[in-house]
This record gives sequence, structure tokens and C-alpha cells, in this order.
Amino acid sequence: MEVKIGDIVKFISEKLEGKVTSLIDQNTVNVYCEEYGFEIPAATNDLVVIKSEFGNGTPPTKSPVSASSISVEPADTLYLAIVPENFQNLAGCRYDFHLINDTSLTCLYTISYDNGEKYNGISAGNCNPGSTLLIGTYTLKEIERIKNIHIQALFYQKGLFVPRKPVESRVKITPASFQKSGAYKHIRWFSEMALLRPLEKETDIEEKLSTPEKLLQEKKLEATVRPTSVQPTPNVLEIDLHADRLLETTAGMENKDILEYQLDVFRKTLEEYKLRKGKKIVFIHGKGDGVLRQRILWELQTRYKRFHHQDASFKQYGYGATLVTIK
Repeated sequence: MEVKIGDIVKFISEKLEGKVTSLIDQNTVNVYCEEYGFEIPAATNDLVVIKSEFGNGTPPTKSPVSASSISVEPADTLYLAIVPENFQNLAGCRYDFHLINDTSLTCLYTISYDNGEKYNGISAGNCNPGSTLLIGTYTLKEIERIKNIHIQALFYQKGLFVPRKPVESRVKITPASFQKSGAYKHIRWFSEMALLRPLEKETDIEEKLSTPEKLLQEKKLEATVRPTSVQPTPNVLEIDLHADRLLETTAGMENKDILEYQLDVFRKTLEEYKLRKGKKIVFIHGKGDGVLRQRILWELQTRYKRFHHQDASFKQYGYGATLVTIK
């Protein structure tokens, strides 16, 4: 089956659907699932096209996916992306600031920093369609002196084109929020996790602990966490990632918030045992709609690829668990 970027697809093996965003190889594509806010790698033979540029259903041709047949469909906006150089050390690493032009037009941009009183010009020039531009690389101490990033952009194209409104955005910076791992996600422009903010309107990179009320709320959340691990055998640790096992209540939490919490438990467990060679950990994620399982496999294939992973015992867990061996 031919699958093109921009197609809306359903998974055959999971209760998922999303939009094809990029090509990995001739048999694998990335699918963005809006409900959860991230991309999932998927085999083309596990997808059914339900809507495409050709109309509903599969495209009329039957040729396989190839690089020449793929054209990235832009989101038609500008973004500010912040990418940590070392995701495992958010408190001590440096951060790359990028401007992303995800439009079909060239943008003429100016970028400056301000502390509420004075503006400091940093960069100006052209950013080509569908490209990224490195603004600068900074430590957290340097970021503390940047209160706001002010970005202005005009759009043009040589020859005939439809003009669009200029962009002017003032992004507020709070360094403490950079250290919240749950705020980062995979985006198609970088192999690393990143913070991503659209620039069509004024937005904040919010410090989640900036008020006593938020601090109290977070402490209450920590207090509701239940113990999640038992040891069925001396060398096997069992971690149940079901939301009702991790949290007393999920009231007020969206699906993506619950997912990020589950992933945070998964990451912290691997970080805690990463030096225990030979240690076996079973992560119980359940089958459900397959989102948590897909995200765990993605993490194991990218961030933790030095560890060995496989399906856990079918007799004991069915299809609902993954066994990780620390190497």
C-alpha cells in the first residue's frame, strides 16, 4: 500500500489513528497521534489510509513508498524549539534555541532578547521554507538573564504568492520549566526531545512551580502515588504502569498528561537501575489502545537502545508487558 505524508491513517493492530508526518524508510513512516501529542513509528503494512489528498480510501496507485513521492506538508506556522544537548542532565547541560519555519514561504526575521526594559538584538536574516535555524546555545545561568525572546517575521516568495500576516511574538522564559522532562516531546525536525512553541501568538514557557498554589498541588500529586513495584523473583523487578496503580485519581488530567506521568516512572526506573548489569525489569503497560506500549518501545529503540528488550512472558502477562534487561 502506498502511504503519503499528509494521509490520515488507522492502525490495524491498535486502536489508533493519526496523520503521516515523515518517511523513515521504504516500509516505515512516522504517524502523529494528535490525542497524545507525539509521533509513532509504524510499518506501512500495519496502516489503512482513511483519508488522503486523493479523497477517502487508499490512493489509486499501488507502488511502494519512495523518497521521491514524499513531500512534507507544512503546518503553516513558525515555531521556537528548545533542544537540550543532554536530556539525561537537564540541570547541567546547554540548550539550543531554534527558529523553525514550517511554512511554504521564506520568512524575513529579527530576533532579540529583552529583560523587560532593554532589547538586545541577536539575529536577523532569511529562513527558508521548511527549515530550521539555530539562534544560539545557552546554559541555564545564561538563560536566567533572558526574560523574553522577541521574534518578528515577514513572509515572501519570488513570483506569485498569497501574502500572509506578519508574525510578532514575545515568548516569556522561565528556566525552571526547562528541567521538567514531561514537557519535552519528539518532533520531526530533531532526533532529540524538544520543547516546541508556536509563534502565532504570545506564549509562555511556564515555570510550573512559580506559585505556592502550584507547589502545593504538585506535592499533593506526589502524595497520591502508590507503590508500583514488587519482586516476583530475586532478579526481576515488576513495574505496573497502569494509571490506576500509579495515581489515586486522574481527575482533571488529560490523556497526554497521564501518558507523560507513566513514561516518567518508566524513565526514572531505568535511570535508577542503569548500572545494575543483568537486572531484569518487567514493565506492565497493558494492551489497551497500545499507545503506552508504542511509546515505551520508541524510548527503548532510541534513548535506551543499549538495553535489551523483548515481550515478557505471554503466559504470565499476555501481550501487556515488556521485559528489559540492563546491559
